[in-house]
Amino acid sequence: MYTTNRNRIKLFCTSIALLTALCSLGVAAKEGERHISLQQDVANAELIRLSVPAGEVDIVGIAGTNLVAEVTAICEDEERKACLNLLKELGWAQKIGSTADFLLMPDGTSHFNNVKVKVKIGVPQDKPLQVKLSAGELSIADTSACLTAEVSAGQINIDLKESQLATAELSAKVGDVKLNTAKDGDVSGARSLLVGGHLEWQGTGSCHTKAKVLAGEAKLALK
Repeated sequence: MYTTNRNRIKLFCTSIALLTALCSLGVAAKEGERHISLQQDVANAELIRLSVPAGEVDIVGIAGTNLVAEVTAICEDEERKACLNLLKELGWAQKIGSTADFLLMPDGTSHFNNVKVKVKIGVPQDKPLQVKLSAGELSIADTSACLTAEVSAGQINIDLKESQLATAELSAKVGDVKLNTAKDGDVSGARSLLVGGHLEWQGTGSCHTKAKVLAGEAKLALK
């Protein structure tokens, strides 16, 4: 009994020490950096809609009914005062109903000059998803294939299960589109007006995936 209690006390003290260390790290965060965490139950939502003005965005499908997100923003040297003001305003605007809306604020790419933003998001695997990124790189993996992704300037990389897809459509007004399947390997899209690309693919699943870039590249890998 004594040994068991001692082990429990040791475990409890270790947990407190870890918590204290984490809190200390938060207090000692460098000036010019901000980290934001979000966890939200979206069990009753029929659709998840995400919007990020700029940055590097990674989205993965996860088990459960919660959406979780981690945002890291780091100021660069130039225009530091404007960047520090941005960090103060940085946060999620959200509205939860039949559609779960999440918008990283402040809205507009002009606010994100001279700041490096990384966003990691986990979404329930069974929820249809719409994602919009104004500028940057968007990566999506193992989510529902009922998916619409749009990037104004930058790149889209999507990795999905082929069995889920009924159709896939990739388009770039200026840039390239590429598809990779286990059967056909790499498939390049047809040229559109010489400077753009377009590609359509049909499968046997029930979901529709659309990926669109105005300027950049869209890639879809099916496994």
